[in-house]
Amino acid sequence: MGKIVTRPETGKLCFDFRFQGKRCREQTALPDTPKNRKQLEKILARIEAEITLGSFEYGNYFPNSPNIE
Repeated sequence: MGKIVTRPETGKLCFDFRFQGKRCREQTALPDTPKNRKQLEKILARIEAEITLGSFEYGNYFPNSPNIE
């Protein structure tokens, strides 16, 4: 199960989840506020559901990520 974490260096929120057996961490530009955290938790729930169903496309959520393969 993934989680939303705060990056100590920046104070910005990050996604932290596993995909295809690898740990994936994607930083956002959002500061750590209750509203932003709740918004990202909803997105993370969608990501995890798509991973479970086998329909997750990394680039749909993180189009500029170097993790897209």
